[in-house]
Formats: sequence, C-alpha cells, structure tokens
Amino acid sequence: MSLPKRISTFLLVLPFFALLVSPTVAVEDDVSLDLAAFVCESAEECFEKAVSEPVASLSPESRLTVKIRRLQVLRERFPGSLWAKRASLLLGMSLAERQPAEALLFLRAARRDLRILEDYIRLWMGEALLRMGDVSRAALLFESIHEFVPDTLLRSRAAFRGGEAWYRAGRCDRASEWLSFALTLDSNDRDAAPALLSLADCQLREAQREAGVATLRQLWLQYPQTPEADEAIARLSESATGEAWQPTPEDRYDRATSFLSRSLHDRAIDELEEFLSAAPDHPLRDEARLKLGTAFVRLKRYDQAREVFEQVAAGQRAEAGKAAVWLARIYLRQDAGKRLLALRRSLSQRGLTSAQQADILFFTGIWLEDHGQFERAISAYQKVAQLGKVSRRHAEALWRIGWIQYRTGRYRDSVKTLRELADGTGNNSLTSQALYWMARAFDRERDPKASKTYRRLCREYPLTYYCQIARERVPLTLELPVPDDQTGAVPIDTRSKMARDIHYRRALELKLLGMDADASRELASLVNRYARDREGLVELSTLLNEVGAYHQAIRLARRHFRVSLEFGGKPAPPALWSVAYPTAYLPVIRAHAGPRVDPYLVAAIIREESHYDAQAISPVGALGLMQLMPATAHRVAQQLGISGVDRHELLSQEINILLGVRYLEQLLEEFDGKVLYAVAAYNAGPRAVSRWIQERGDTELDEFVELIPYRETRRYVKRVLRSYREYHRLERGGCDSRSLDKVC
Repeated sequence: MSLPKRISTFLLVLPFFALLVSPTVAVEDDVSLDLAAFVCESAEECFEKAVSEPVASLSPESRLTVKIRRLQVLRERFPGSLWAKRASLLLGMSLAERQPAEALLFLRAARRDLRILEDYIRLWMGEALLRMGDVSRAALLFESIHEFVPDTLLRSRAAFRGGEAWYRAGRCDRASEWLSFALTLDSNDRDAAPALLSLADCQLREAQREAGVATLRQLWLQYPQTPEADEAIARLSESATGEAWQPTPEDRYDRATSFLSRSLHDRAIDELEEFLSAAPDHPLRDEARLKLGTAFVRLKRYDQAREVFEQVAAGQRAEAGKAAVWLARIYLRQDAGKRLLALRRSLSQRGLTSAQQADILFFTGIWLEDHGQFERAISAYQKVAQLGKVSRRHAEALWRIGWIQYRTGRYRDSVKTLRELADGTGNNSLTSQALYWMARAFDRERDPKASKTYRRLCREYPLTYYCQIARERVPLTLELPVPDDQTGAVPIDTRSKMARDIHYRRALELKLLGMDADASRELASLVNRYARDREGLVELSTLLNEVGAYHQAIRLARRHFRVSLEFGGKPAPPALWSVAYPTAYLPVIRAHAGPRVDPYLVAAIIREESHYDAQAISPVGALGLMQLMPATAHRVAQQLGISGVDRHELLSQEINILLGVRYLEQLLEEFDGKVLYAVAAYNAGPRAVSRWIQERGDTELDEFVELIPYRETRRYVKRVLRSYREYHRLERGGCDSRSLDKVC
C-alpha cells in the first residue's frame, strides 16, 4: 500500500479507534467473546455475520459496539471488496447517533463507492450534519437530492428535511419554499404537521398574518390528532396574531371529517355536535347527521344513532334514503321488529333507490327468519331477487331462500334454489357455499348425489372453507399445492428486464444492507409497471415478503392471484404460498402463547384481521396486527400488570401480539377450548357468542356458523378457520382434527 493511501486509510479509521477506547462505549467480556467467534472465509460471509444480531444478553450499547467492530474487521480483511464498501456505509449509519462527525467520513466514502444509493446517502449525510448543528450545509445537501437524483423516491422526505433545516438555520424564505413544496408532494408524511407549524411560524415572523393564520387553520383542521394541532389552536387564540380567530361551522365539519378518517369517532362526534349546534340551517346539516349517526354506530351507541337517523330519514333530502338503510340495520341489530316492519311498509312513500329498497327488504327478511317467520322471510327475499341484478343483494337473497328451505326440511326445493345460485353467479364464495349446502341437502335425503356434489365442490374450489368441511364428510384425495422456498422460478428474461430498473437494483442493494423499509418502498414503486406481467408480480411479491413488507406482499398476491390462492383453479406459483401465509411473527407469537393457544391460529387471525399491516386502524377503531379495540387492550394489559398502554403502543408489533394472544387465550378458556366459539367471540364479543350458544348450541357446527346473526362475524369465522387449516396444511402437512371446534 502506498504511503498516501495508508495515511488516508489511517485518517479514515482514526475516529473509529477513538470511539472504541472512549469511556462512553463499554467493551464487555461478551463483546470480546463475540469477536473471537467472528470467523469467516469470504467477504460476503463476513458481511452476513457482521449484520446478524449479536447475542441477546448484550446491552444495546454493547450490541452496537459488536456490530461496529465486526464491520471494521471486514473492512480490514477485505479492503477492496464491494462488501467492505457496504460495511463502510453501515458504519456510517451505526455511528450517526453518537458520533455524527465520524459517521460523515464513512458516509462520504460510501457515496463514492455506492453510486446507486446516491439519494439515500445524501439524505443520511444531511441527517449527520443536522446532528452536528451544521444546519445550512444539511439543508443544501437535502436540496441537492432533487437535482442529482431526479428519479429518487425520497423527493418528499428530502424536501421536508430540507425545509426543516432551513427553518432551524433561521432562513424562513428558503424554509417556506421547501416546506410548501414538500406538502404538495406528500401531505400524509409524518412530518406534515410539524412542517405546517414551522411554515406558519415563518409566515407570522415575516408579518404575513393572513397566510400564517390560514396555515395554522389548515394544521388544526387536517391533522387534528397531533400535538402540533393543539399548538396551532393555542397560537390562533393568542392576541399576538391580531383579532382572536374563531372556527366557522364549516371548520368544525372539516375537522370532524379528519377525525373520522382516522377512526377517532369520539372526537369526531364532539366536532359534529358543535357544527350542528352552531349551524341549524346549514346545507350540510343532513350529511353531518349521517356522519354523526355512523360514528355512534362505530362506537355501538345504537340508541343515539337511531335517534339521529330517524330525524334524517324523515326529511326530503337525498340523505334520507341512506339514513333509512342505516335505520333498518339498527332495528335489526336491536331486534326492533315492529319498527323494521313499519319501515318496510313505508318504502313506496320514501322515494328510495332500488338498491336501498333491496337493502331494507333484505334486513327485514333476516329479522323474520331469525324469528321463525320463514314464509314471510322468503317473500321478502323474493322481492329482493325480483329487483334484479341491479341490486347487490340479488345473489344473497337466493342464498337465504335456499338456506331457509334447507332449515325447514324442504330439501328438494333447497337443491333447486341453490343450484340456480351455483349455476348463475360468478361469485366464487357464494358458488362454493351453494354447492356445499346442496350436498348437505342431498345427504338429508340420503341421495347418492351428495358425494358427487361434494366432489364437484372440492374439484372446482379445493382451497375453500367449504371444501375443508366437506372433506370431514366424505373421503376425498386431493392434490393440493405446496409452498416452495425456491424463488428462482421467475424466468431469466423477466429478471433481466427488472434488473435494468434502477428502483429494482436499489431495492436489492437496500435489502442486502438490511434497510427493509427503504427496499420495500423501492419495490412498491414497480407494482404498476408490472401489473400485467405475471412473473414480475411473483418476483415483486416474494421480494416484498423477504424485506418484511408482509402487508404489501400479501395485498399484491391476493389482488392478482386470489382465486388461485384461496379457491383453487389455475395453480398459483409455488413461491407465493409463503407470501400468502406469512410466518415471520411466529417466533413472537410462540414467545407469548400458552399451551392452549395454537400459534397458527394467531397467525390466521392476524392474516384475516389486518392482512399483516402493523399500522392498521379499522373503521371502528381497532388497532394493529390483531386489531385490538383500545378498551379490550387496556383491560388485558391491566391483568398483565402493564399500565398506560396508549394508541401508539398498540401499534407496536410486540405489544399488540402480546395482548392479542392473551385475549385469545382468555376466550379459549371461557369457551372450554372450542376454537369456533373463541374465534367468533374475538370478532363479536363473548356475550354475543354465549347468547348464540344458548339459542342454537345444539345444532351441528357447520349449521351453527351459517346461523351466526352478524354477517361480518359469520364471514370472519369462515375466513379465519380456513386460514388456520391452510397454515397447518402448508406448514405441517394438514390439520389433525376433523372438527371445526378443535385445535389442529
């Protein structure tokens, strides 16, 4: 090595050695032991070992030290390799929090060597400069990303960070320009609310009072759940801004809509009631009442919702029809049959659309059916069917007629109706359902066509819930697809085509570096480009799954391969099975699951509750992977001795799984280990399920599922039980139990 090169190398690593001898980084005995065991034969092997997790017993500080020293060993042993260059980048990122100046040296070196990540490295360098307090240079670096990497996916991130850096530098002119630009790029970014607050501050500083008030108002309206929104309303109320600002009724309405979009129904109700109180004759009054009523429904405050919808339904506006349908739902939920029947009789006077009439007739039929008035129920369903296929209820009405005929022992009539449904709908779910109950009707008649119908069901829809339970009744030998860990089935020409795409290449590089979230973003940008390329979609799905973007991967697979994955028919590419049924959280689940909880049941619940979206928030406010309601989560947390679990913590994967598994365990205990009842209770609550057991507990289990009164719960139970058995089939070869009520 030449003297200049040795000097430059020495200067580069000097801060690193300073870090190792610094008293702020304790080098424990375990660290030395780890490094002694750090043996590798190639640069790639060294890199893989360097980025693997150190022993869990180490403190976070020591783990960081281990990682840094491993990476340095790699750089020393294989100094000219690409893996050493990657190690330099990771050293820069590892040192960024504690030693930003030293981190900057490594990042600069990586920038020369890894041009494909130019935009990311410039962003990380800018963050290091911010930590050093060199805010103007940081701002210029953030700005440069747009110029030097025009195809970057970091445009909005760089713009937000650049605007914030200029704000911290006291350059409101540049800050306002970049923050405004950032907000046009991505108004949903996590920094959008802080950006608006900084922007408003600049505007008020520069005597742009009107613009500043408008920006604070925008912040208060569009991001009402943030601390910045509280700061905004405080500033708006200060005399320093001039005359105290007062929100208009329209502001209250817009703010309520923002709360509703985030499933914060309690706070939305407060704003809607303020709006209705302040503007009794406003043209948006009925629309606001509709939103208010639905918010009450989401919170299960049905009496209040009913009162609101009755007021709207009595009016003459377009919202009256929507309110009437909501009323029918509530009357059904509250078992208010007289009111529901009265609503049905008034249909001709209300000027409702065909679809709205069909909905109300359908809910009336369900109430009549639940109360044993089967002929009147059939009559209601027939009227729904007569409205024609303009109604989305047409096929469902046929199913309900066939189901009543089955329940009342008119098996031949049931077969006729269900055959019409099976042969006339393109809905795979309803067709498989119709075929199963046709077979059950044949069974009741001791007709040999039962076996033939079961076989047809499993030939055409082998992966459905209904084929699963059909196989409990007749012996069937099926060649079902199995997962394949080999992803190389993607044709070489497809891979070559994708390899020419800069975002694909960036994603692979980021994946190697362990930056899975960034890799996921790059891959997701390619989805539309390969929407018609089957092999390309398989490649993207599997890569998204590999980088931990399970939600995006499963959504992509289900969007393009759902029939193959969940019904049967054309076989799905083998690599997609691990995408469709992720197992990444099984170690966490097993760590918290007691002996009564099958980890695969938890995995199935996560799959159907959130589709593996750790940040999922449902319309009713359920949170996270296992879609926990805050009240339920708080109760379980208190039982475990955990206090103060807030909304943010419930979106943590670990906490969400811990509390969800414990809640499921409680339900299994409450229902004597019966899986079907516990799954139903997870969705509908244990009180409702106990009532159903009391009313219908003597029916056969397949019939019990169809008799679940709540449509959402009925579908949920089928989906979870199907996924549960699929997990066992794919991971263990099958489910040992033939009963819906037993663990596999």
